[in-house]
Amino acid sequence: MRTGALPAVVAVTDAVAATLAATGVDSRHRLCCALSGGVDSVVLLDALHTLRPRFQYALEAAHVHHGLNPAADEWQDFCGGLCERRSISLRVFKVEVPRTHSGGLEEAARIARHAALSRVACDWLVLGHHLDDQAETVLFRLLRGAGVQGAAAMATIEPPDAAGRAGRLRPLLAVSREEVLAYAREKNLDWIDDDSNNDLRFTRNDLRHRILPAIETRFPAARLTLARAATHFREAAGLLDELARADADAATCESGEEGRIFNRAFLLSLSPARLANLFRWELKRLGAMPPTTARLAEALRQLRTASGPLCLPLGDTVCHSRRGRVWLIARNEKQNERIGNSIANRGK
Repeated sequence: MRTGALPAVVAVTDAVAATLAATGVDSRHRLCCALSGGVDSVVLLDALHTLRPRFQYALEAAHVHHGLNPAADEWQDFCGGLCERRSISLRVFKVEVPRTHSGGLEEAARIARHAALSRVACDWLVLGHHLDDQAETVLFRLLRGAGVQGAAAMATIEPPDAAGRAGRLRPLLAVSREEVLAYAREKNLDWIDDDSNNDLRFTRNDLRHRILPAIETRFPAARLTLARAATHFREAAGLLDELARADADAATCESGEEGRIFNRAFLLSLSPARLANLFRWELKRLGAMPPTTARLAEALRQLRTASGPLCLPLGDTVCHSRRGRVWLIARNEKQNERIGNSIANRGK
């Protein structure tokens, strides 16, 4: 431990520095800290501000104003003052959260927040999720029937994608909520306590305040082991991605404006689980929303049994099959027809 340094300050600062070093962040990079005003994001911003002289990155913050809490304007002002005292620029996004979303208000707010933050022009969006958040996410997703990809939960480092989406950093994922709070106290930081975080009508709050504590009466290290399980799931998910990439390369008979075009006979030679894995990987690569398990299973069933051309909706993507070829493209009627005719003509 560094002489005179406080334990939690060292633990948190070292965790953030390790992630920045592993990512290769330096003076060429622009970082944006997602700042809600809660203790997690306040601690993250403070650590990033402290480390800026060492790594020389450009640093700004972004705050999403959901308008759901009567104190939302005060939270925005708090974040503004926090950034001003550290000479950090703050971008504010005001969003409207639909109250009739099928996934509930909690999910609607999350989608609106992520959509707003995705508009920030930066190299890395830095998020304040910690170990307890990871454990809650794993449990939440498992209880909703997630597969390996979903149970892998959050990654510490998500590189930028081919579409230009900024990378994501979560440098606190190995840091507990207790350590985050201790850091804030050791450095005499102020933060906002959102009273809605105690509302047990929201699933994540119920998991945090009631269900996980009950589990910990029998399994005291539940949060740590759930977070560790996410690492195991992520390793398995990586292996499935490697398998899908190899299958996609073997199945691809053409590549062009329409993306990959697969040989249908090769696809049908794969086992059902392996074919589904390939489709999920390709849809993710295209940036498409994943279809439900039932919808994907039905599409693959028709792909195996139909003898003629197919046009199968998969959420915001369509799977086409014609003349021994299979391809996936966004749902755009004119584009689908033009590309389909082009592919069919090449197959004559």
